Amino acid sequence: MYIILSVYGERKILNHQKQTKLIKAGLLIDGKYFEARENMHILIQNDKIQRISKAKNSSIPKSVEVFDLRDKTVMPGLIDAHMHFFGVPSTDVKKKFVESEESRILRASNEAEKMLKAGVTTACCQGSSISPVLKQSIDAGYIKGPHIICAGEFICSTGGTWDYLDIPMDLVNKSGIFADGVDEVRKKVRERIRQGANIIKIGLSKGKIDDINHIWGDNPYTTVAAYSAEEVRAVVEEAHLNELKVSAHCIGDASVQLAIDNGVDVINHGYGIDEETRNKILKTKKMIVSTISQIVFHIKAEKKYHYSLKRKEIYRIHLDAMKKDFKKNIEKGIKYALGSDLIGYPTHPQDQFAKEFELAVEWGMKPMQAIISGTKNSAEAIGVDNITGTIEYNKVADIIAFKGNPLDDIKVLQNIDFVMKNGQVLYR
Repeated sequence: MYIILSVYGERKILNHQKQTKLIKAGLLIDGKYFEARENMHILIQNDKIQRISKAKNSSIPKSVEVFDLRDKTVMPGLIDAHMHFFGVPSTDVKKKFVESEESRILRASNEAEKMLKAGVTTACCQGSSISPVLKQSIDAGYIKGPHIICAGEFICSTGGTWDYLDIPMDLVNKSGIFADGVDEVRKKVRERIRQGANIIKIGLSKGKIDDINHIWGDNPYTTVAAYSAEEVRAVVEEAHLNELKVSAHCIGDASVQLAIDNGVDVINHGYGIDEETRNKILKTKKMIVSTISQIVFHIKAEKKYHYSLKRKEIYRIHLDAMKKDFKKNIEKGIKYALGSDLIGYPTHPQDQFAKEFELAVEWGMKPMQAIISGTKNSAEAIGVDNITGTIEYNKVADIIAFKGNPLDDIKVLQNIDFVMKNGQVLYR
C-alpha cells in the first residue's frame, strides 16, 4: 500500500464559502459502483465528504451552503494518470533543454489552471523538471491547478527513452535525466525524492538504432529494452523503500516483460505486445495507463504543422498497434487507468483530457468502465486512491458537475461547468 500524505495537506477555508456544504445531485456517478443514482445529497465538511444519502432521507443542517445541481450529473473530479507539464510549446519540446525554468513554470501555471477549469482535479506529471515546483505553488495557493502527483525529471539511460540523439550530449547532460548502472539509478531515485517527486518515472523502451522516432520507436513491435533487469530492480527497491510507486514507459514486449518481472507498479502505453505478455499482465494484475490522446492529437495536428510523411506513417503504425492491443486487453479483462500523455499547447492541450474518455469508449470500453478508469483506477495507479477518485465517506471533496448523462453520451465530459476541489467551489 502506498500512501502519499504530502499531496493533500491542510487547506485554508476561504472566507466567502461556508465550511459545511450540501450538493443536491440530479444524477450521481460516484466512481465506485457500476450504477448511477438519482436525487442524491452529498454533505461536505471543510474538505471532506461526510455523507451521501437519498434526497428524501436527507436532513439539511443549519448554516449549510447548498449547491443545487439537480439538473446536472455529479461525479468525482477527473484524474489524468499520465500527462506532462513541460512549460514549452508542444511544437518544440526540445526547448525544455534551453528555456529557463522560471519561464516554463509560468507557462505551465496557465495550463494547470485550464486543466482544473476543465474538471481535472488531479494530474500525474510523469516527467518534467518543473513539476515539483508547480505542485508546491498550487499546494500553497499561489496559483490554481489540480492536485499534482509528480515524478520530477525522467530517469533515462544514456541513449535511452528520452535521450534526443540530435541534441548535443553535454546539453542533455545538464537536464540530469541520465543514470546508468545500479548505483547511478539508485542515486537518481534519491535525487528525485529530494527534489519533491512522489512517484518515480523510468523509461524502459526505445527505438532501434536507426529509428527516426527514437523515443517511441518507428514500430512498436521492434522496440528494445533501455535498461537491464538489475537496474530496474534497483530503481524499484529504492522507490519502494520510500513508499513510492514506479511508473514505466513501456512499448513492446521486451519492456513490458522487463517491468513485470522486476516489480514495476504501473505500465504506461503497454502495446506492441503478444498474447504471452498479455496473459502475464493479467496474471500479475498490473494496470496499464492508456495514453490514446497523444497520438490522436498528433494526427490531428499533422497538416497544420507540416509533419513529414515518415512522421505521419510512424504515428499511424503506433495508433493501429495501440488500438488493436487496447481492444484485446479490454476483452481479456486487463485493468486500465486513463492518461492522456498530453504535453501542452498548441497541439496537445492538457485541458482536453476528457477526450481520452471518448476515445476509450470508441475503442471498446463501456461508458461507466471509462469513467471508473479515469477516476477510481487512475487514483489507484498513481497512489492516491485512499484520498480521492471516488465520492464516498471521508474522501477529499474533489467533485465536478455538468449537463447531460455520460452513460448516454461520454462527450458531455468535455463541457464541465462546476468544479469543486478540496471542498471549495472554484468554478460554477
